[in-house]
Amino acid sequence: MLLQSRTESNVKILLTILACIIVGAAGAIGFIYSGFYDVSALEPDNAIVRWALHTTSDRSVDARLGGISVPPGLDNPQAILSGGHLFAENCVVCHGGPGLQPTNIAQGLNPQPPNLFRATRKPWMEEMFRFIKYGVKMTAMPGFGKTHTDDQIWQLAAFLRRAPGMSPEDFSAQTGIGAPKLAEAKSAGR
Repeated sequence: MLLQSRTESNVKILLTILACIIVGAAGAIGFIYSGFYDVSALEPDNAIVRWALHTTSDRSVDARLGGISVPPGLDNPQAILSGGHLFAENCVVCHGGPGLQPTNIAQGLNPQPPNLFRATRKPWMEEMFRFIKYGVKMTAMPGFGKTHTDDQIWQLAAFLRRAPGMSPEDFSAQTGIGAPKLAEAKSAGR
């Protein structure tokens, strides 16, 4: 009798768990197909979604940094200059630079691209390499691993390591862009 009672109790527990899973799955599918959540890039994500996406991204990247080793020679001025030119060719349209106004594309992105030139930013070479090579899903950050060599990606990371607090003049010298706009601003007394 005691064994039968226990078995019935266990079956009820399992059926309750199964019912909760089915109801949860049905609710999730209903939410997905309802169109209730606004995926517009012009509307910022709510705090819960933003937290979930950023936490998932941070943990995912951190879990995959172990096998990445920074090669020697990235302090070489030529490597940094090459990285600056790669930035000008591939990144400035979204990330901008010192002395430049945000592009129309950058203004329409959600989430907004990080300010890589913020003086308080602490670049981490392995993390930059990972972001640049593989990109980040559900952001506008593409992966450049199919179009650029690892050496080029490291050069770009070497440039970005120098980016925090970079002046508009240094930015222009290292990327080759922005010089005409910077000169105009200086002559106008801005």
